[in-house]
Amino acid sequence: METLSLHVMNTKYYIALPKGTSKGWKSSVEKWLQYVAKEWSRFQKGNELARLNQLKTGETIQLSPVLYDCLLQANDYYLQTEGLFSPYLKLQLEQHGYNQSFPFPQVPCQSIPPSKLHSDSPILFLNNYSVLKTDEQQIDLGGFAKGYIVEKIAQWLQQEMSPEYGMVDGGGDMNIWSTCEKEWTIGVADPYKEDEEISYIKIKNGAIATSNRVYRSWKQGDKAKHHLLNGQTGEVATTDVIQTTVVTKSLCDAEVATKLCFLLGERELRQWLKQQHIPYACFMVKENEKGYWLKEG
Repeated sequence: METLSLHVMNTKYYIALPKGTSKGWKSSVEKWLQYVAKEWSRFQKGNELARLNQLKTGETIQLSPVLYDCLLQANDYYLQTEGLFSPYLKLQLEQHGYNQSFPFPQVPCQSIPPSKLHSDSPILFLNNYSVLKTDEQQIDLGGFAKGYIVEKIAQWLQQEMSPEYGMVDGGGDMNIWSTCEKEWTIGVADPYKEDEEISYIKIKNGAIATSNRVYRSWKQGDKAKHHLLNGQTGEVATTDVIQTTVVTKSLCDAEVATKLCFLLGERELRQWLKQQHIPYACFMVKENEKGYWLKEG
């Protein structure tokens, strides 16, 4: 197979296509990933995301079409989940101590009052890729951006290169396709031992997203914290779920569903997925339990 491996945005990307696929795709993909890493990171000063976050309430900015589209899709999920999933939690993440690229050592306890959260979108989407800031909240696209990027790369490769099969993997979040007999076997990693597998997935077409609260975790003072926040409260999700892997058609759907696994009970999760007409299978790992599959029906 033709493969490309690179490390961008603290994430390992791996792309595999059949041997003999038209040349040129590797440099195009690498260039786009480097562009996104520079312009979408919340840890970079002066990039496109920073300029958006620095807007005052009532100000507008014209965004690049791709950032506009990613933010618009994230905002749609924000509305669909009534704010449980939120791309507007940059300030809250920083207040919990996540104010630098991970991994980082223990952070001191801070006595910063929590930022006010609102039920309405802090961004109003206008014509010509412009947005209007309507609130003080700031944007961190986080794992959603990773899923969006992987999905866009997979779509571009299929449209421009027309390979019979392929895989785009961004840190375990995958978009996979096959128009032939090719079938992929994907292992589900143990949340505590990444080199060991606790289940596997056989798939020809679809998307896989995984979230866990083990790797991106830290202590703020004497309090244990992790990166999965409740978008309605801005607080760290309190849950017995350790890791979840969602398999569905769209990687953006899967990204959001993995977050909801930490915020909703199984009954509410099933109900939301059914309401959104999202076909799924979900592998759940909870404290002091063996992993198990949660499927439709």
